[in-house]
Amino acid sequence: MTTSQTLRQTNAFAMMDGLMFGLYWCFGFLCTVKGMGNSALSSLGVMVIISAPILGCYLAHRFEKQVRDDEPVSYGKAYLYSVLLYLYAAIILSVAAFIYFRWIDSGSFVTDYMAIHNSPEMQQALQQSGMQDFFNIAVKQNGFSNLEEMLRSIGPADIAASLFNANFFLGLLLALITALFGKTRKTP
Repeated sequence: MTTSQTLRQTNAFAMMDGLMFGLYWCFGFLCTVKGMGNSALSSLGVMVIISAPILGCYLAHRFEKQVRDDEPVSYGKAYLYSVLLYLYAAIILSVAAFIYFRWIDSGSFVTDYMAIHNSPEMQQALQQSGMQDFFNIAVKQNGFSNLEEMLRSIGPADIAASLFNANFFLGLLLALITALFGKTRKTP
């Protein structure tokens, strides 16, 4: 196989698997966002987030099994596949987050967050840990009168860009481990 064919093949597999992986991330994102007032839904979202690297390793291993007959999969090719997998998933999650916060949410996330933040238990925990002073200083330094005003000032594009950046850079790191599961192992 030529280098160009190898790159196209790796990209095609990463794109298809990245679509599925991105939808999995979207499910976890929605569970986390909508689970602000529901501990079971929130727990499901956390489980999806925690299990995402395991799914990435599984997809890399599946990729290796599907293409090893063409040529053995080197660590570099497995790393490229893994980076592209996380890149496509990050794009899908970012688009979904933008759509959600732009047209679906209508401020309910901030309302739910503020309800939890203002609960007596949370206020007591924030006071004991000293985080309440941190929040107050951060809000004042950014020119806002309260935390809710500051949170409502964050736009959907800002959230989507932040999610993309965080997930892409985390994906670069996770791809180092994921690629180990996607390279061809020598058989005796």
